[in-house]
Amino acid sequence: MMGFPGKVDWIVDLIPDLNSRLEPFVVDTDEVDDELIEVFVDELRRLAGELQDGVLQKDAEIMRMAAHSIKGMGGTIGLPEISVLGQEIEIRIKAEPLADSMPLVEGLVNWLSTFQ
Repeated sequence: MMGFPGKVDWIVDLIPDLNSRLEPFVVDTDEVDDELIEVFVDELRRLAGELQDGVLQKDAEIMRMAAHSIKGMGGTIGLPEISVLGQEIEIRIKAEPLADSMPLVEGLVNWLSTFQ
C-alpha cells in the first residue's frame, strides 16, 4: 500500500500461513487518502493498547473485542494482513493462555511505533 511507511512483512514471521488466509479480507479499494490512513493508525493504536491492557489484566474479553475490531479494519484500508493478525489473536485467545497472543500484540505495537 502506497500511503503506509511501514511494511507488513513481519506478520508472516508470526503467522506462517498468512498468505492462504488473506482472501476473505481483501477489499477492492481505490487509493486511500492520508487522512483515512491517519484515522486507521490512530484507531489501531487504541486497539493495540486495549490488547496490551487485556494481557496485563488477563482479560480475554477485552482482548477478544479489540482483536475482532482489528480483524474488521485491515481489509477496508487495503491491508488484509492486519485483518488476519486480528483473526489470529482471536484464535489464540480462545485456545488460551492469553500470553500466546503476546508476540502478535508486540509485533503490532512495534509496527505502529514506526508511524509518526
